[in-house]
Amino acid sequence: MNQMATSRVGSPIGSVVKQRARLWDLRRRQERFALLLLLPSAVMIILFIAYPIVYSFFLTFSEFTVREQRWFAAGLGNYQKVWGDPAFRSALGFTLKFTAVYVPLSVGLALLVSVLLQQIRVGITFFRSLLFLPTVVPITMGFLMFQWVLDPANGIVNYLLRNALGAPELARNWFSDPQTVFSALIAVTLWGFGPWILILAGLLAIPTELYDAARVDGATHLQEFRHITLPQLRNTLMVVTTYQMIFALKIFVPIYVITGGGPAGQSKSLYYLAFEKINSNKLDYSTTVGWIFTLIVVILAIMTAVAFRGGKDDA
Repeated sequence: MNQMATSRVGSPIGSVVKQRARLWDLRRRQERFALLLLLPSAVMIILFIAYPIVYSFFLTFSEFTVREQRWFAAGLGNYQKVWGDPAFRSALGFTLKFTAVYVPLSVGLALLVSVLLQQIRVGITFFRSLLFLPTVVPITMGFLMFQWVLDPANGIVNYLLRNALGAPELARNWFSDPQTVFSALIAVTLWGFGPWILILAGLLAIPTELYDAARVDGATHLQEFRHITLPQLRNTLMVVTTYQMIFALKIFVPIYVITGGGPAGQSKSLYYLAFEKINSNKLDYSTTVGWIFTLIVVILAIMTAVAFRGGKDDA
């Protein structure tokens, strides 16, 4: 009798245990299958991202030339050599100056234009298409176009200054004059890489009910901008500012296409300096510049995030 009771009681328990075991086995097989699917991506990440990062970091402590590779022979010597190089300090100064000027201009101008577009009722599609135009034009072609527009002999800007305005003294060799090359690069970069679309998309995502309620309360346009637009755009502005800052620090294409680092190295950025050193087979120097650049990017990105977060806490 006891055995029969035990078997009756044990039978359901045994089936539950077996069912849980089957579920556990199924889960383990699913996990193994998921890992198998992730394996190709993991291999690609290790080979083409993780390995080059580790390799380049070790390279900064080594002496590396075409003829000889001496691992960890330089110690901190490469960092001392790079920091003491006038070419590096000049490129660092240009990069930081370009970032300090370009980022506020690009974000502020894009915000201003986007807010003004919100007030337009006629032709809004046309003006939005104009903002979208730089993203569909090949960027190299766009910079070559500006190189022609600002050409000292045949450019339309100098032609208008000489003939239409009657001010030939204002005509310049815009990309070869040390006094104008920086401003010219800022202008063409604003056209090609301004965050117009991102900020416009952020504005379109703000609920119109907020503005309607503010108008009912008698709020002015300035009050709407301060108390509705800016708070609602905080996250968008943080992302856009960080993105534009990283891009400005990495400025390379307009320099490579238009100025070549000239005149006399005055438009040479850190990215362009590393590019030159790679072409000169100075891999230890170029990777050291790259890691210093990475450190600068990380520090500035953290400072940007903290600044926006602090502004949110204050609000």
